[in-house]
Amino acid sequence: MLYERRRNTLISHEFPREIYWIITGLGIWLAISIWGFCGSGFTALVMAIISLLIAVAVALASLVALATRRRRARGSEAPDGSFRRWLGDGFEAHTGRLSGAAAAIQVILPLAAVSVGMTLFAVVRHLDVFGA
Repeated sequence: MLYERRRNTLISHEFPREIYWIITGLGIWLAISIWGFCGSGFTALVMAIISLLIAVAVALASLVALATRRRRARGSEAPDGSFRRWLGDGFEAHTGRLSGAAAAIQVILPLAAVSVGMTLFAVVRHLDVFGA
């Protein structure tokens, strides 16, 4: 990660790999929850295409996480490079400076909301279909 030291805090310009692994996990969760709507015929084809698109997004996030790991292995490890420390430090985005926790929430929250929402919709659909 690129860090700058300002007033006893570190300012990061990149996300740690843990963020990318969380994105990967949420993408897999989303793909599984989408299959809860699968029926037969054309619906199965549409679900397969959507799952393929999600698989590409998950693969890209995983590749970025692996690239971050390789960069750290080459000696550019951040000082006190724990994820917990990053959450408390600053993060420099193109719109301004945020805390690491705020930046993580802004990146993870939309995908988490969609994953949970799709899971709830699939559960409600199955309860409706089975007449519970």
